[in-house]
Amino acid sequence: MSGSANDALREAIDRLIDAPAPPGAQALAQALRARHGDTVAAVLFYGSNFRRADDREGLLDLYVLVDDCRAALGSGPSALACRLLPPNVYYLELPLADRIVRCKYALLELAVFGRYMTARQSYFWGRFGQASGLLYARDAAARQQVMRALAQAVLTLLGRALPLLPNEVDEATWWQTALAACYGAELRPERPGAVAGLVRDLAPWRERLTPLAAACLAGVQRQDGHYRITLAPGRRRLGRLGWTVRRLLGKTLNVARLVKAAFTFAGGADYLLWKVERHSGVRIEPTPLLRRHPLLGIWGVAWRLWRRGGFR
Repeated sequence: MSGSANDALREAIDRLIDAPAPPGAQALAQALRARHGDTVAAVLFYGSNFRRADDREGLLDLYVLVDDCRAALGSGPSALACRLLPPNVYYLELPLADRIVRCKYALLELAVFGRYMTARQSYFWGRFGQASGLLYARDAAARQQVMRALAQAVLTLLGRALPLLPNEVDEATWWQTALAACYGAELRPERPGAVAGLVRDLAPWRERLTPLAAACLAGVQRQDGHYRITLAPGRRRLGRLGWTVRRLLGKTLNVARLVKAAFTFAGGADYLLWKVERHSGVRIEPTPLLRRHPLLGIWGVAWRLWRRGGFR
């Protein structure tokens, strides 16, 4: 990839991440800085609420990037869990005028965030190859680190999808293939058509970034609004095998993260079941065992959800 092409991608992202944020998101970011102190380097806003610029429905999705998770969380098990299986997930609600704003936020170290944008698992780059906004950056250096990580996420998302594509593809199909593969590598309940809707929502982001990303990727040429993909057969086979491994790894790590979140996320069991119902229509009532002992109760509930199609 040429340095100038990569620089152009980063500069485009640098402009896009300053999208206006609703007051609830800004207030939550300020409260999170107060909660976790000077180690907070940046706060990102992403997900469906970000795309709609909405702070009134559901939970906002935020990422808190810190210099050191021990400084942010203390020296106990939470800091250790954040290092062993990032990110840690927490809940925060805040009064704002005549209403309450709520968020689910992930916390991890900024350096780790950057490294995971080229990881085998798609958990991080599958999310942050999509649109996001920067609510706070402590200084220019922190902003640069975030911008580099987001640019790499776009390259990884689109680059890892190349073996799944035909020899010629339009922009929307490229993104839909990439995002569908990422969803398939996680226990993420979504209704049919959800990925197509997401691709439509991402139009301003993908239309600006796809040509710039394509210029950075080997084997891709832009031709008359389409993209020609030229891959050696061995590279295509190896890339598809990588997605098989990614699906196995991603689903295993998702289960581990769900179990861990049951101990860090207030009302985590109820939120998980609400999220599944919202996306798949499958409703399961939380059991007393799940509420009292999440580590034990999650397995039976997960099996029932799987049997009824909650994770398909």
